[in-house]
Amino acid sequence: MELLPEVESAVDALFWDRADRPKRLAALQTLLAAAACEPGVEAIRAHGGVDRLRKALAWDDEDSVDAAAKVLAACSGSTARGPGVRTFVFRGTGAHAHVTHAVRLRETDYVEGGLGWRVWASGVVMCRELIRRTNEGSLDVRGADVLELGAGCGVAGFLCAKLGAKRVTFTDYLPGLLANLDASVALQAEDTEGGDAEGAEETFRVHHLEWLASDPALFAEWAERRPMGGDGSCAANASANDEMVRTRALPSDETFGLIVGSDVCYEDPLPRALAATVARRLKPNGVCWLVLPVRAWPNETGAAVIARLVNEFERAGMRVALEKAPDLADEEYEGGTFVRHDGGMVSVFVTKRANER
Repeated sequence: MELLPEVESAVDALFWDRADRPKRLAALQTLLAAAACEPGVEAIRAHGGVDRLRKALAWDDEDSVDAAAKVLAACSGSTARGPGVRTFVFRGTGAHAHVTHAVRLRETDYVEGGLGWRVWASGVVMCRELIRRTNEGSLDVRGADVLELGAGCGVAGFLCAKLGAKRVTFTDYLPGLLANLDASVALQAEDTEGGDAEGAEETFRVHHLEWLASDPALFAEWAERRPMGGDGSCAANASANDEMVRTRALPSDETFGLIVGSDVCYEDPLPRALAATVARRLKPNGVCWLVLPVRAWPNETGAAVIARLVNEFERAGMRVALEKAPDLADEEYEGGTFVRHDGGMVSVFVTKRANER
């Protein structure tokens, strides 16, 4: 089909050109034409188009919403699932492939949760690696006070608790995501003998954390340029956001010995904001571990994005080590919303000496 080569750029336009009505309408028409055949639907799915289309349903442009809904209808199936409770079973890798842990949590939808609405491929990779590293002793989770950045559905944090973490603090920046994490914390209480809600509340906390606020100059620069929800298409509103910041902000003086995050570097100005946040929240001699897809941005390769992130960490006085992370198997990318990136995935380890600030 002649339109197939244009699908990727059309999907990208739903994000990068979302504020330009003629361009986003043109992109939607391209996707609608591509969705007329199965190869076109598969191409839309493969390039993450279902993600973008769901978020387009929250736009205030009736023509765009109508077109997005029609494309989504053609793409319905396993990738069109809505909110619900799901159980993920994770196995270790290598010599620890026999070790399994199940995590039950709630996924939300795009309108409420933005990009954090569901568990993504990098979260699955992090969980498998958590099992391996914990069993090998290369990462000590037992007794740790863990902070999960950009927690989304919180899959890595919930697994950390199963691996022995003393406390897990989930953070994100949308009211819908915090409410969804609250629901998942309640599920953990249900899964304990006797439904120990008090124990779950002691183990898990859910707080608001805006990374840009760790760098006041950056926050001021991007206050008007970066709309609520990152791409501005979630259901968050100013009053709900203000209430969340007022009542659920992570205390400014709290630091953590272990910080984790997956797929948390996906647009500007996040490299600098992430570095500022980790510098502020990581305890001396602590470890921050991120699992990231090596994802290309417009006019920037995935490798260049990772290098820029590393540079920001080093500028903030921290030490960084990179390791190639194991990717999902080919079949795990088929028929779903997971998107494979040519650069695969990478683990980023950040540390700070006791005398570093």
